[in-house]
Parts: sequence; structure tokens; C-alpha cells
Amino acid sequence: MKYEYPLQWLPQQPRTKKPSLARFGKHTLYYTGNLIENELRLLGAKDCIISSNLQTKQSGGFYANQKIDDTGITIYFKLKDSNKAMACDKWNKSEDNLWALLLSIRAIRGLERWGGSEFLDGLFTGFKALPSPEQVTNTTVRYFDSYMTLEEGKTIFKNLALELHPDKGGNQNEFMELNKQFNQFKQRFI
Repeated sequence: MKYEYPLQWLPQQPRTKKPSLARFGKHTLYYTGNLIENELRLLGAKDCIISSNLQTKQSGGFYANQKIDDTGITIYFKLKDSNKAMACDKWNKSEDNLWALLLSIRAIRGLERWGGSEFLDGLFTGFKALPSPEQVTNTTVRYFDSYMTLEEGKTIFKNLALELHPDKGGNQNEFMELNKQFNQFKQRFI
């Protein structure tokens, strides 16, 4: 099992606007990560990656008691020689999103055991393959979602480019993300 930072969200899955408080009980990140690793192994998954904004130990697993803004979790893996991914950001704590994914994997394993393997194959067609790096969008800031015309987008792009450009004291990664999102925004008008 690999742990990847930062979070690489699935571009085809919309983000939860207001994560809720879960009622799963108390589960640590480390414990839940170990359970997920075991469930994926029992499912027959290979090349498993948990992607999040959580800091990880060099030996594997998560550090305890982390407070982060984006609590989403994405799990990437290979199943039957096909790339799969599952993501959850419904809950306001990373450990609850991780626990929800654990429960989902357990349910999928149950479907397989109970004779629903055809349903299982159909279910996973909904979990798209790993996105290419060009498709992955920074999930913390969506620069152009609220703009309806190309002119509005161009105006906000110019203003943000001045602010985020590395030569003007901005962050190179944020500037690259701005460019990528602007190119995607322009595609709506072609």
C-alpha cells in the first residue's frame, strides 16, 4: 500500500460542498488504513494507493490527530487487470471518509461472496480508471466555476495571473493550476 500526498481527486466525481459529521464512532487513521489494506488484499486488488492531504509516516500509514481543510480520500487500485478508483469526501473528518471507503470495500466483497459478481463488474464501471495528470484538478480552489462567459473568465484569469505568477511573489503550482483550469474553461466555448 502506498500513501500519496497531496490528494488527487477524481475529476468525474463532484466534491461535497458541506461535509457532514459522521456517526461511525471513533476510529484512528492508522487503524482504518490497515483495515483497508487488508480488505483490498482480500478483494484481490493490486498496486493500491491512498491519496489524501494527510501527512504519512515514512514506514507507511498516517500520523494521528491531523487537522486539515480538505478531508477527502481517494483510493486507487488495480482489480482484474483494470484500474479502479473510489473516493469519499462526504464527512468532515478524514478518518470518517476513510472508514466510509472501508465499509464500501467490505460491501463490494460481500456482493462477490453472495453471488453478485456480475453486478460487481458493472458497479466498477462507474469507478473510472486512474485519471491522467492533465485531468486532475486542484480540488481546493475552482477558479472559473461561477463564470458563464468567456469574457468573464478572461478578466478573472488576467487578475489572478498577476497575483499568482511566481515572478510577482506567487506560488508556481497555483499558477500552473490556474493555467490548467483556464484552458479547461476555454474548452467550453469552442
